[in-house]
Amino acid sequence: MNEHSSFVELMCARAMEHGDQTALVFSADPFRPERDEILTYRSLDQAARRVAALLQARFAPGDRVLVLQPTGLGFASSFLGCVYAGMVPVAAPPPDGHRRQADRIAAIARDADAVAALADTTDMEALTTWAKEQDLPGLALLDPSSEQLPPAAAWRRPPADPDALVFLQYTSGSTSDPKGVMVDHANLLANARLLALVLDLDSATVAGGWLPMHHDFGLIGLLLTPLILGGRSVLMPPMAFLKRPNAWLTLIDRHGIDFSPAPNFAFELAARRATDAEIAELDLSRWRLAVNGAEPVLASTLEGFARRFAAAGLSPTAPLPGYGMAETTLVVSGDRPGRHPVITPVDPAALERGELAPPADGSTARRLVSCGPAEVLDIIVVDPDSGRMLPDGRVGEIWVRGPNVARGYWRRPEETALVFDVTTADGDPGYLRTGDLGILHEGELYVTGRIKELIIVRGRNLYPQDLEAVTRTAHPALERGVGAAFSVPVPEEEVVIVRECRERDPAELARVAEAVRDRLSREYGVNAQGIVLVRPGRVARTTSGKIQRRLVREQFLRGDLTPVHAELSPSVRANLPAVKTGRTAS
Repeated sequence: MNEHSSFVELMCARAMEHGDQTALVFSADPFRPERDEILTYRSLDQAARRVAALLQARFAPGDRVLVLQPTGLGFASSFLGCVYAGMVPVAAPPPDGHRRQADRIAAIARDADAVAALADTTDMEALTTWAKEQDLPGLALLDPSSEQLPPAAAWRRPPADPDALVFLQYTSGSTSDPKGVMVDHANLLANARLLALVLDLDSATVAGGWLPMHHDFGLIGLLLTPLILGGRSVLMPPMAFLKRPNAWLTLIDRHGIDFSPAPNFAFELAARRATDAEIAELDLSRWRLAVNGAEPVLASTLEGFARRFAAAGLSPTAPLPGYGMAETTLVVSGDRPGRHPVITPVDPAALERGELAPPADGSTARRLVSCGPAEVLDIIVVDPDSGRMLPDGRVGEIWVRGPNVARGYWRRPEETALVFDVTTADGDPGYLRTGDLGILHEGELYVTGRIKELIIVRGRNLYPQDLEAVTRTAHPALERGVGAAFSVPVPEEEVVIVRECRERDPAELARVAEAVRDRLSREYGVNAQGIVLVRPGRVARTTSGKIQRRLVREQFLRGDLTPVHAELSPSVRANLPAVKTGRTAS
């Protein structure tokens, strides 16, 4: 890997060295392995060359190309084909008929100034309509499976430039203002080296899972890194997991997968849905890296997942917390393979003051999960206002520096300078501001929350995920749903919580709301000024499962939520006239 200066150069070498070795498997249905599709390194290389030759005949080096294909071998061939062409792929999901998704993909197309979009035959009619509705006349829509592709010999290899962009990764921000992270070839290869170092990955690694290819966790973790390392990756449709979580575990069993990452919610869902009979049929003994990341990692999830699948041979050390982001290509830190997760009980009141302290005897503790030793990148914790480095055990903003830190945001030089090249108060330059709050303690990195989502009420710093976690267990009707906690000005900042609820009976809904109010008061001393219960699936999340708290807050302020029950204080009603639904809280 070190001897190659570009991803294309490395993949061509892989095709020469491991031509007949399986590179990718696509399992449309893990319960029917006879339908699996396979690409070897040679066949993937040839497919990428043909797509690249098609693009090179029509577009210029450096042009941006949307890849709007679903997870599968076609996506892989198209994405690599863009890179082979010397162009810049932008992975995104095809518009799904929902206005918000359609608007977001169009905003990405405009921001990237994309010249073309690659899509599957089944999506072309809908995409043609979408492009017209979104006024994108200059966007060429191409279906690589139906185009008359040139021969692989027509491909012209681009210069091997480590500083050239390899792709744009758009972050899960606002619909109207998407931000593209510029990842170059050097970033991508460095990230693979670091991920291999953290997780002990190599050419024998079998990766696999359901993560979407338009998300960095799926694109880099499941597709590109295994290819760079010369390993094998087994992909399945995300919807197959959501419909039947046991399909993911069956995939891991049948293909001997040892590295399969997912967000926290996926581990919870799989553990909750699995039956004893299904577990009895599974062999998860080879799954050594059940990496939990992309959203806050809960101690209860790590422990519960290990306990639930112990009978299937899952090692208690397999659940492994990790931390990363698009701005670092993917990886920042991860726990060491083979060790039990480090879970540290802390005093919530001390944490509100920005300090890590053990809980007092008999008091409620918050359990922080370490995201691993701060070893592979230069990681510091600073005061976000002054840039002053903080001592061990103090809460501050996490700053990182390393070879996988991306180039910046596409066509946003001012924001790039403010985020990707910051200097500490002591004059040490070149750090990335993550926007995350965290603690370094005894060499371990603990992530406590997002700066922008921190709830500040009467001088207290409250973490929304804490309030969401504690209210989830307030009533059985809430246990399977997610929630979003945030603050609103009425006129002082006050707490509102929106929770998904399965209950339908009006009298019982009132009891659910009262249970939420009581739990918040008892555990955190918080008097919520708004408790909003909505139907399952109504709390907005990203495609990778992250709760979109800012969007839920905007929906609440606009009066766009459709509650099954809401209790709002008189101050909320008086100061936020758009919020019209619900009864007045006592």
